[in-house]
Amino acid sequence: MNIQLRISEQYKGDKLLKELIDNLPDSFTSASEVLWNGRNKIRAFKIEDGKEAVVKKFKPLNLIQKLSSAFRLHKAEKAYINGLELIKRGFHTPFPIAYVEIRNWRFIKDAYYICERNDMPPIEDLLYRDDWDKDLALAFAHFAVQLHKKGILHHDLNDTNVRFAKKYNEYEFSLIDINRMSFYNSIDDIPMKERIENLTRFTGNIDLFECVAREYAKNCDLPIEEWTKKAIEQKKRHDRNWYRRKRILHPFRKI
Repeated sequence: MNIQLRISEQYKGDKLLKELIDNLPDSFTSASEVLWNGRNKIRAFKIEDGKEAVVKKFKPLNLIQKLSSAFRLHKAEKAYINGLELIKRGFHTPFPIAYVEIRNWRFIKDAYYICERNDMPPIEDLLYRDDWDKDLALAFAHFAVQLHKKGILHHDLNDTNVRFAKKYNEYEFSLIDINRMSFYNSIDDIPMKERIENLTRFTGNIDLFECVAREYAKNCDLPIEEWTKKAIEQKKRHDRNWYRRKRILHPFRKI
């Protein structure tokens, strides 16, 4: 077994963090606070200076993924790199503390991403309901525009991965689950189809989607009616394909 890791400079002297990392995987299972216990597992830990770290243990790899892990970056390392790049480009994400990979020869056995804790709620709380918050929806549209203008595509921009806080009647946003991202020089380098596709995941509500699409078009100086119609058509195709895949992969699961 060998360990591959990277720790941010400002946390290299944290003794509690070192103890946590040195004792993985046993230390992970001893966490008193479980934040998520699905395919990936997320737990909270105390570190120094009264701070808390969130540790995400990624689901075990299948055989093909294990073989490819010898030659490709794992999600843990991608999340660490993407987090630093997001911050560099002026956006908020819980600060990346470290990533850790436990390898058997070159193949990954376990992988962890560690970041600062942030308890901002997801936009799902105010948008996934019949009386969805229009102000938040418009603010999210502005946020998506700013991401794209800085050349950022979060490939799972759903309503649980965008977190928010409201201060002085303005919304602030933070991104999580950041291992799948693409970075371009600017919005001009992102194909229009990709920009629309990037907006399709945050809701299944067409009225809400249309509201966001219109505001997005307005703030990008696009022809609002034409662009919104095109976006809605692409959204409906996306949803049909998503539903079809789920029915094939999970025929007995309620969707």
